[in-house]
Amino acid sequence: MTDETGLAIISDTTMRQNKAATPTLSAWVSANAGSGKTHVLARRVIRLLLRGARPSAILCLTYTKAASAEMSNRIFKTLGEWVRLDDAALAERITELEGRQAEPQQLVRARRLFATALETPGGLKIQTIHAFCEAVLHRFPLEANIPGHFNVLDDQKANELLAEARRHLMSVQSFENDPELASAVTGALDIGGEAGFEKLVSGLYARRREYLAFDARARSPAGAEALIRTALDLAPDETEASLVERSWPLEALPVDYVRAVYEFAESAKSATKAYNLAYGLLAAGSEADPAERLELLKQVFFTKSGSPARLGTVASKTVSERFPDLADRVAAAQAQIVDIVDRQARLKMLSASTMVFHLARRYLGEFERLKTRQALLDYDDLIGATEALLSKSGASAWVHYKLDQGIDHVLVDEAQDTAPLQWNVIAALSDEFFAGEGARPATRTLFAVGDEKQSIYSFQGARPERFAEERARIAKLARA
Repeated sequence: MTDETGLAIISDTTMRQNKAATPTLSAWVSANAGSGKTHVLARRVIRLLLRGARPSAILCLTYTKAASAEMSNRIFKTLGEWVRLDDAALAERITELEGRQAEPQQLVRARRLFATALETPGGLKIQTIHAFCEAVLHRFPLEANIPGHFNVLDDQKANELLAEARRHLMSVQSFENDPELASAVTGALDIGGEAGFEKLVSGLYARRREYLAFDARARSPAGAEALIRTALDLAPDETEASLVERSWPLEALPVDYVRAVYEFAESAKSATKAYNLAYGLLAAGSEADPAERLELLKQVFFTKSGSPARLGTVASKTVSERFPDLADRVAAAQAQIVDIVDRQARLKMLSASTMVFHLARRYLGEFERLKTRQALLDYDDLIGATEALLSKSGASAWVHYKLDQGIDHVLVDEAQDTAPLQWNVIAALSDEFFAGEGARPATRTLFAVGDEKQSIYSFQGARPERFAEERARIAKLARA
């Protein structure tokens, strides 16, 4: 669209898209669905190529293979069309793309880009992050401490290995060799039934990466229990028996005080609630069995539905004149019992969690052994091994040196669905771009595009809030 002088009128949206696609700028783009994020990403890759970036120096990471194919098709379609256009039409396309008049040498380069991209060894690296990690690990298997002949575990093979691990888990021999395992299986079946047990086992595999990280910290069942106790804010010596013992006497309502309230309320008017409370407490206090006593105290301080009872009206005007601090004492005593009941629930969580840990240790441990024996890596392994290779291994400096010879521009599509470990890989690749003057004078850039509201892969570990966190982190690096 042009005005009466013949100058192009550019919409605000187009201006923003052009700015985001500027190949010399690192950029972080958050935009709604349908706003042209993929369009901007493709334009940026094309403009990088047009400015002379080597096709092999561009790494475009997408979330799915379908997105990778779509991106490649868009770029090669554009480059293919440029080959067939005459000079005037091509100059118009480049002017629209660059926002400035096309130069003669750009036309020559534009016509060569299609062939250059096709002929470059490895071609344009537009791929999923898993495919990129697989390629890196095949290149540096020794440094990554993995078998050089590894294969990627597909869903069918994973199901076969899981079924084999499950058979091993439920075998008579396993139960005989590990009584705690038999107890854990029985406990899980008692809690959730057969359907619940199936759901639990499936969930263990789905969250295996979290379990493996936890197991590495715990190192043993005892270590796992200690970590879980800390997470649940339970003391090392806190048991069901110790909690029951803590429930009586009530610190805020000594027996003599309760008996005085009972005797007064028995004959006073408007004191029925105080009488019932005192009667219930004295009945609990006379119970010899500590566990039964706690159950009677729960009846005083909780409703039948299990929520804390509202006892503010126990201290009526008549009662308050005689016992002015009764309301505060009742509230403190109720808080004592509520805390004990809450900690009982945490102990049950501790028991269930340690039971699940034992199951996971045997089931996932067997699965990992089967994978290792057959030199198989799953998608999480690819990410984890690459992250360790780039940031933790003794060979990371060498690997970075070799990779830095090839990557100048990293572009991340659907960045809101990128999981924390994947962000670590991206950071390991791109943080060097902002570390100061490098060995090569070329501008090196990082570009990410996404929309937190569109994140749908939280079940695979994606954390949409990490998108904003990484933006702030990269902005700080860029300013420094």
